[in-house]
Formats: sequence, structure tokens, C-alpha cells
Amino acid sequence: MEQQIQQAVEIALSGTSDPALKNQAIDFINQIKNSPEGYAASINLLTDDRLAEQTKFFVLQVIEDHIPSLTNEEKFELNKALFEHLAHLLVTNKNDPVYMKNKLAAIFGTLFCSVYINIYPNFLKDLLGLTTTANPDLATDYYLRTLGSIHSEIADKFITRERAVMDRNNNLKDAIRLNDMTNLTESWKRILQQYGAASPSALTRDILNNTLRNIGNYINWIEISLVIQEDYVRLILQFLLKPEHQLDTCATLSEIISKKMKPQNKLELLGLLNLTALIASMDLVACDTEFVEHVARLVNAIGCELVLVLDDDASSPELKAQANQQLLQLWPVVLGLLSHEYDDVSQQVFPFVSSYLLALKRCKHLISHDLLSTLLSTIIMKMKYDEDEDGTDEEANEVFAEVRRNLKTFQDAIAVLSPELYVEAIAVVINESVFNDANAKDWRKIELGIFELANYSDSLRANLLSLPKQEIVASKPYAIFQEFLVKVINLDIHKLNHPLIQSIFFELIVRHYSFFNNLEMKAALTNRVLELFTSQLGLFSNDTKVQYRCWYLFFRFVKLTKPSLAQPVIEGLVQQLTGSLLVIRALVPYKPAEGELEHDDDIVDDNFDNQLHLFEAIGMLVSLMDNLNVPFKAKMVERVLSPLFSDVQRCIGQPSQLNLYQAHHLLMAVGTFARGFAWESNAKFDDALVAPFNDACQVVLVTLESFHKHEIIRDASRFAFARFIPIVKTGVQLHLAKLVALILLSDLRYSELSDFLSFVGQIVHTFNKHANIYQLLNDLCTPLINKVFAMVNSQNDATRPDIIRDKIVLKKAYLTFLACLTQNNVTSLLITETNKNTFPVILEGLLAYAYDVSEPQVSKMAIVELMNIVTVLGTGAICDKEDGFGSTLSVDGFGDYLMEKLVALAFELPFKNPDFNVADAQFRLLAQEISAMLKTYYGVRGEVLVGYLKGYFASMGIAEGVGAEFIQALTEGDVKQFKQYFVTFIRKMKQ
Repeated sequence: MEQQIQQAVEIALSGTSDPALKNQAIDFINQIKNSPEGYAASINLLTDDRLAEQTKFFVLQVIEDHIPSLTNEEKFELNKALFEHLAHLLVTNKNDPVYMKNKLAAIFGTLFCSVYINIYPNFLKDLLGLTTTANPDLATDYYLRTLGSIHSEIADKFITRERAVMDRNNNLKDAIRLNDMTNLTESWKRILQQYGAASPSALTRDILNNTLRNIGNYINWIEISLVIQEDYVRLILQFLLKPEHQLDTCATLSEIISKKMKPQNKLELLGLLNLTALIASMDLVACDTEFVEHVARLVNAIGCELVLVLDDDASSPELKAQANQQLLQLWPVVLGLLSHEYDDVSQQVFPFVSSYLLALKRCKHLISHDLLSTLLSTIIMKMKYDEDEDGTDEEANEVFAEVRRNLKTFQDAIAVLSPELYVEAIAVVINESVFNDANAKDWRKIELGIFELANYSDSLRANLLSLPKQEIVASKPYAIFQEFLVKVINLDIHKLNHPLIQSIFFELIVRHYSFFNNLEMKAALTNRVLELFTSQLGLFSNDTKVQYRCWYLFFRFVKLTKPSLAQPVIEGLVQQLTGSLLVIRALVPYKPAEGELEHDDDIVDDNFDNQLHLFEAIGMLVSLMDNLNVPFKAKMVERVLSPLFSDVQRCIGQPSQLNLYQAHHLLMAVGTFARGFAWESNAKFDDALVAPFNDACQVVLVTLESFHKHEIIRDASRFAFARFIPIVKTGVQLHLAKLVALILLSDLRYSELSDFLSFVGQIVHTFNKHANIYQLLNDLCTPLINKVFAMVNSQNDATRPDIIRDKIVLKKAYLTFLACLTQNNVTSLLITETNKNTFPVILEGLLAYAYDVSEPQVSKMAIVELMNIVTVLGTGAICDKEDGFGSTLSVDGFGDYLMEKLVALAFELPFKNPDFNVADAQFRLLAQEISAMLKTYYGVRGEVLVGYLKGYFASMGIAEGVGAEFIQALTEGDVKQFKQYFVTFIRKMKQ
């Protein structure tokens, strides 16, 4: 079998093997991995010096995989075989590649966990003993690698383990501390001494670095006094100055420093190491960046430990004073690292800076304003883009933005600790960066200044300066901000000529819209902002990202400030935009073929969604104009809509896939413009302004008629009409009937019908008092409800999860629509001569949904709607005085029918359904809704319901006392009390 294993591995790894033969080899290898015979053969092969590397590695893998399933006797034999194999490697001076050494060390580490306590307690002693026999260098290398593997198995903090494994590892650590820890630490010291003085080589380098790593790894759980001795510490520190060992030395020292101990002992340790002085003496500017990054981590560890002493309630005042003194000595090093040109270096000390500033909030007597001033200046300068950055690399910008976010938290903390210092420093940097003419060509300085102005505004909004809330607007810091904001708005446009500056500037303007609303100079500043928005800096920016964002911000600014602009300004703006930015050019979205993956190159850059913000903004600006000049407003509306109408006609006349999307975009644009125009609810519009929107209704209908088979056109038509209604008002009835017919007769998807129900609900809400619209809705109800039931009951793909989900959404939309009828006082629509035959279907549907608790929310909505019907129609006649169309309508026998069904529902739903458990919040809510329904019905039928309940209880065999108690709770308690009673009643009856 040994020879077969070798051959199989060679074939499996060969690039020229026959595919069929390779598959056979792989199948054989998998059998070997999982069989006892394969394990035994692998043990035999281990001693074969002629074994190829890849085969040997496979053999080691097989052995490693079988360790957990071995008996104690087999583990003992394996341990013996592995030690013999290692001894053989040392005698023959077989220096395997690193990956082979690590694999053997990993096996030793795994086996150690199983044999050390009960099977082979001398594991570590014998492993260490090999370092003093033949080939000590190679033996020491394997010894250290194995210790590293043992650490990974029992003490690595970054590996999540089960409780049983953690308990095993704790026992192993206890045993090591008791039996071998002194030998281990002494061996590390001896190795550092011996190999630190030896001639440099690759093996020597690995030995020393692995020794340092092991000290760092094990220090967390051993007695630290075994290592923290003056000569031992000196021995470790010498490697901090040797380039090939610096990184591991830094990591080891960080672990030593982070060892948990009492504050007194921690200060003694830091004093013994005296790392601050050592690091301060280094020329870090000339050092390798990776090393400086490791030094920064070490400095961070020192700082964090000192802050812990400073912030520890167990620390005496003397200890806190010592810690603070060491911190003051450390800060120059920290500031140097914080201002390092590479952010990766600076970020290593962020945790210390954060913890220090947090500690100062609790120890304010330790605040040094000089230190905070220097720190704030360093933070601010670190926020500036580097000279070699042009600000166009989005990925780099995102990384730097994250650095800035962290720096801003430090800046904010300083603002809280020393408000006066913060305000003074920020004012200086804004003045020097933005308003110094010498910086006109340095976008980085100007960007920093405006960025800090935005930060300053955030600090005022969050009241980091601890000002009385009522006095913030009248305070000096706010006055400073106002002055800066006005100066920035009036800044030379050339100073804003960079995308990053423009992004911050326009975001800042919109964020402080209230500033424009409360200012005497509102008109002048608003015109200036609009001038900037409509310049090459904003809406017409060459930078696509800035441009699209400005389209949205422009809309937000207009919506929030609602400026009333002069005629020439509006006319110029409309002319400027309609000739370029409001021109719609749709693109056909790419759809991969079935089985084809979508690639980034296939994504179409369609700016249409962003364009819609412009249409809404222009609509609002035109609407906001003085109503005394209606003809001019009508002219502006025509100027925006006419090109859109013309383009729609072209699309209809030349049908194609591209024109289909173009028509969709055009209808959406018209609807969005209308939404902006009708920004004020219940506004009244002159006939001259309504006329173009009446025309728009007709344009939409013609488009829908031509493209009615396409969902995107139906969606856009519905969207546009919903926006026309507030403007055209009752005049829309001339068009609604056709719109509804075209949509309802189409092949709708579930989601589209759900949206359509919502659209009809909007019509109900808007026109519930208008007879003509009522008649339209009357004609619509039955076909609409039939459509809903046909789709809900459809068996096409009924088991597909997405179809099930869509049907639930449709049920909710339908129930919401029914609730809309009741809430808007037109329940009479359900029982008119036109719809009365459908009413039983509606009731049966509501009862069916109520009984189906597989979707509790649908069940709840159905019960609530039944309660609505009880309120309005509980006696069989419409009792809603607000329903002006239902005073003469009634349903014969409906009262008795409703009583029978609702009482049955109230007791069958909780008691006949085994899943109904009021301990579950959803079912408890259902029970409460049922109780509210019964209470509502009692308010309508009174003693008639009481009499029916008595007969019902008797027929169901319910004890007379129980029934009497139920009726008493129903008739005497309020809704809240009866809800509590009913839940308790269900719980008791189901026990």
C-alpha cells in the first residue's frame, strides 16, 4: 500500500496525468485519508528517506487527521514514532522546507494536547532535551516551532473554542506552569544569549524570531517574574535595534506590557523597560515603515496601560501622578507618530489617544491645555490631504474618510474638554486655510478649511461646547460660524474649483438651510447659493459624482428654503436647464442571458433617477413664484412640459425597446415635475395652470394605450396620475376611468396589483365626497376585488416562495384598501346595487383570512376590518353619518349572519387551532383584536348579542358560571379590561 500511496499522490499532483487516471488517484487518496489502513501505511512511510516532499506532506496530513480518533495506546505509539522520526531528521541533518517543518510542528502540537497530562508528561522535557544532542540548531528550530503550535492549540486568543476545549486547555496550562514553565523560560533565555551572539544565518534568524514570538505568546498566562528580570529584559531589548528581529521584538514587548497586573507592578514594569526613552532616541524618520508601524503599536500599548493605571480606582494619587508623568514623557513620541506621513502608522496610536481623552473627562484636573492644543493642531493637520494626492482616487478617498472620522472623534473630545481652545483653534485654521489668498491654488488647504467648518457646525449642532440650549443661536461660537458661512458663500468661485471642496460646500449649505430662512439677507444669499448651484461647480460640474449629488442637494435646498425668485431668475434657470440637464436620454438596461453572469462593464450609467430631482426642484420653484403673475407661471410650466410631450409623441410614433424606456422616463419626469409644482397640500391652482396638467393626463393615457402591455409604462402612468390629482382635482375624473380600465385589463403581476390598490386608495381618500368619483369607484369595486381573488387563488407556481410572499403582500394591500373605504366614509360602495353580489365574497374572504393564522399579520388585519364593518354595518344598515351615499342602503339579514360568524370566529379561532398560544406575542395580539371586535359588536347590538352568547354557550356545553362571567366582563369592563380578561379566558380554557 505504501507504494500505491506514493504513486497516487504523484499522479494526483501531476499536471500531465490522464484525467481519468487522476480521478482514480484522487478517489484512492480520499479512501486512504479515512481508513485505519491508510493511517498505518502513513506511519510506515514516515521513515522512508526517499519519500518525495509532496508525498511526505500528504502522509503528515493523514496522521494529523487521525489523531482525534486514536486510542490512548495508539497515541502513545504515535508519540514515540514522531519523536523517533524527529531524532532521525536531526541525525541525518534533514533540513526540510519551512512548510514541512510547520506541518510536523502542528502534529506535535495537536498530539501534545492529548498526551501531555496522562500519557506522556515528559513531552516538553524530551523535546527540549533534543536541543542539547546531535544537531542542536535544527533541534532548537523544531522545539520552538512546536511550542508555537502548542500555543495555537491552547492559548491563542483569536480562536473561538467550545467550553469543553477551553476547560481542557486550562488544565494543560496549569500542568505546564507546574511542571515545565521554568525550564521553558530558561531555555528561551539561553537561546537568545547563544544565538544572539552567533553568526547570522537564515536558521539563526528563524530561531531568534520564534523565541521572541514564544515569549510574547506565553507571557499572557505564565508567571511574569520568570521573564521580567533585569538581565532577561536587557537581552530582549537588544533585539529592538537589530533590523531582522525588530518586528517580533516590538510584538513581544507589546504582549509583555499588556500583561494584566496591579497598577504598582505595571508602573515598575514600564520603569524597568524604559521603552519611552529608548524609542525617543530612535530616528524613526529614517526607519522602515513597517518597523515604525510596529513601534507605533508598542507605543500605543504603553500609553493604554498608563491610562489604565490613571483611570483605575485602585490606583493611589501617587501612582496616578507617576502614570501621568510617564504619559507626559510619552506624548512627544505619540505626536510624532500621529503626524507620520503614512496613515497606517498614525492609526496604530488611535486607541491610546481615544482612551486618554476619555480618561481626561473623568480626571479633569489632569488636563494640560498646552498638550491639548498641540494634539488638536496635530489632528487638524493630519486631516489635510497629502501633497501627492490629487483627490480623484475614490478608494483612497474612502480610506482617508475613515481616518478622518476617527480624528474627528478626538477633535470632538477636545471640544468637550476645552471649548475655548477648540473654538480658537478651528477659527484660526479656517481663516488661514480658506481666506488666505496665498492658498488660492492649493485646493488641499481650502478643502481642509471647509471640512473643518463642517466639523465645527456639527459640534454646534451636537452642543459639544455645552452651551445653554436656548442660547446656542445667540452665542459667540454660533456667530463665528455664521460669519464664516457667509464668507464661504461669497468666496471667489475659483477657490471652490475641486470636486472634494464642492462636495463638502454644497452638503454644508443644505445642512444649514434654516440659516437662510432666519436671515435678513436671505434673498441675497439664496440667489448667491443658486448661482453657485447652477454653475460649473454644481449642477453642471464635470465631475459626475459631484454633479449627480448636486442635483439632489439642489432639490433639497429648494424644498427646505422655498425661495420665491424673481421672474428673470426663474426664466433664466428654466431656459438653462431645459436646454441641457432636463433633456432625457433613456438607455436600455442590459439583461444577461440565462446562465450568464452580469459584469461591471454591463452596468449602464443611467442618470435618470438623479434627473428627477431637478424636475421636482424646478416644479417647486415655478410654483413658489408670486401668484399675481399666473400667465408667466403657466408659460414656465409649458416650457418644461412641451419638450417632454413632443418626445412622448415621437416615442409613440416609433415604437421600439429604446423608445419604451424613453416613454417611461418621460412620464416619470412629468409626474415628478407635477409633484414639485403641487408641493403644498390643498393648494388651489388657477385654470391657466391646471390646463397643461390636464393635457398631461391625456398624454399619459395615449402613451398607456400604446404601451399598455408593458409594466414600466403602467407604473409610470399610475405614478404620474397620482401627482396630477392634487392639481387637476375633480377634473381628473374625465381621465381616471380610462386609466383604471387600461390597467385593470392588463396582465398584472402581484406587486403591481398591490400598488394599484394603493393608488385607488389614494383616489378614495382624495375624492370621497365627490359623486362623480364615487360612481367611478362604484363601477371599479367588483372587477377590482374579483381580480384580487383570482390572483390570490391562482394555482400557477403556487408553491414558489416568491409567489407565496407576493400573495401575502397582495392580501395585505387588499385589506388595507377595504380599511381605506371604511375610514374614508364610503363603506356603502360595498353594498350598492352594483356591488352587493360581491359583498358575500368579501365577507367570506375576510373570515377565511382571519381563521388562517399561518400569517398572523394578515389574520389581524382581517379581524380589524371585520370590526370596521361591525362599526359601520353591524345592524345591516349603513350607520356612518359621514357616508353621504349610504343613507338608504342596507343588507337584509346581515345582522344575524354577522353575529353567527363573528361569535363563531371569536371562539373557534383560539380554541380549535392547536397552534394558537397566547404566550406567543403574535397570537396574544390576535386574541386582543378578537376581544376588541366583540366589544365593538356589543356596542352595536347590545343585549341582542348577550342573548345570542347565552344560547351559544349552552349549545357548546360551557358551564353556566363561566358563561355568566364572560358576559359580565364583556358588558361591564372597558376595552382594555376586556382584552386582559379574554387573554386570561383563553389561557384557562386551553389548560
